Amino acid sequence: MRLSGLMLFLIAVGVTAASAQTPQEAESLYKTHCASCHDAGVARAPDRDGLRRLTPQAIGAALTVGSMREQGQNLTLDQIQLLARTFGTAPAGTATASNTCSPTESATFSKPLEQPNWNGWGANLAQHRFQPAANARLSASDVPRLKLKWAFGFHGVNRAFAQPTVVGGRVFVGSASTAVYSLNANSGCKYWVFKPDAPVRTAITIGPGTEQGKWLAYFGDQRANAYAVDALTGTLVWKRSVESFPGATITGAPTLADGTLYVVTSSAEEVLGANPKYECCRFRGSISALNAATGEVRWKSYTIAEEPKVVRKNAQGVQLWGPSGAGVWSSPAVDLKRGVVYITTGDAYSDPAASTSDAFMAFDIKTGKLLWTRQVTSGDAFNVACGLPEAARVNCPEAKGPDHDFGSTPILVDLPNGRAR
Repeated sequence: MRLSGLMLFLIAVGVTAASAQTPQEAESLYKTHCASCHDAGVARAPDRDGLRRLTPQAIGAALTVGSMREQGQNLTLDQIQLLARTFGTAPAGTATASNTCSPTESATFSKPLEQPNWNGWGANLAQHRFQPAANARLSASDVPRLKLKWAFGFHGVNRAFAQPTVVGGRVFVGSASTAVYSLNANSGCKYWVFKPDAPVRTAITIGPGTEQGKWLAYFGDQRANAYAVDALTGTLVWKRSVESFPGATITGAPTLADGTLYVVTSSAEEVLGANPKYECCRFRGSISALNAATGEVRWKSYTIAEEPKVVRKNAQGVQLWGPSGAGVWSSPAVDLKRGVVYITTGDAYSDPAASTSDAFMAFDIKTGKLLWTRQVTSGDAFNVACGLPEAARVNCPEAKGPDHDFGSTPILVDLPNGRAR
């Protein structure tokens, strides 16, 4: 049997560390592999105090299957274990099944989308993020009287980074603890837990299966895998890798429309660029159309049509590449009437900045052909190296930002003349 890196790490933390693993060795590893970002005030990189608020398991997971897995590839399992134990000092706590739903708390899940719900990221294909009063059943005057009814803790992590979906009397939510949960919306008890390959930051989209009465929950993880699981049982129906590039991730919720699941990708390569030895950068954002029933890829289109080419070498003689970047961080919007799927993109990671970075893009929903694109910020090439001290900025693009990603999904609005905007 082959064990994943996370499973191996969890086994390792149960074993007494070897006497040869000293605090001095941990400090040396940290200075070599971590300090250039975590001690330099780099955005999105917690300092030492922030790391101490994490559990050893959380740090180990980040280095094996999470956002820092590419950095972790340069470390042995013993080194990851040593770093996790030294710098992750928060209590791990104890996972229990005491909040598992009883048979009397079972949800029927009959016609769930005909009941009040919030499905996926924007609640509809146009991503309006609007709840009609009949669906919300909550007025402005009710808000001051709201009180806490129940709370659910995500075991082993210190943050919650996924938007919940509420459908059919259930709450579906992913977590940084490499788990997706189905909870009773009334009591917070747990129906099931699904363990994906990596943490899940996306909102979850619920849709009908091919069998009568069957419903599926769709989401993506931080290793660019898309999933469909049975919404009632948490059983895996299919899994599909939509991008194999190292560091690729899915943060935008999949959008389900007329039997097709639209899945977007971004990446952590913008962070990897901080390493002066790294050949930055070659990732390109993408959108894939999957058969919602099987996960089969119907088409895939990149946000940058041109493949990266050799650009120049950095001050340490490491080859640099471009164009790259234009990741898609948010959920697509779909217009079935006009046959178009819309996305927004982030910045470029390297020179030259692509004309499709920081842009709106529209694709044909049947073929994936690019219909049009509109850039809002031109010349925006940036990676985390740009935030380092001057001597360490060797991978920073000449443009140096301003790092103005589109982090939000496009919202479609019908105008009086019948056009969409």
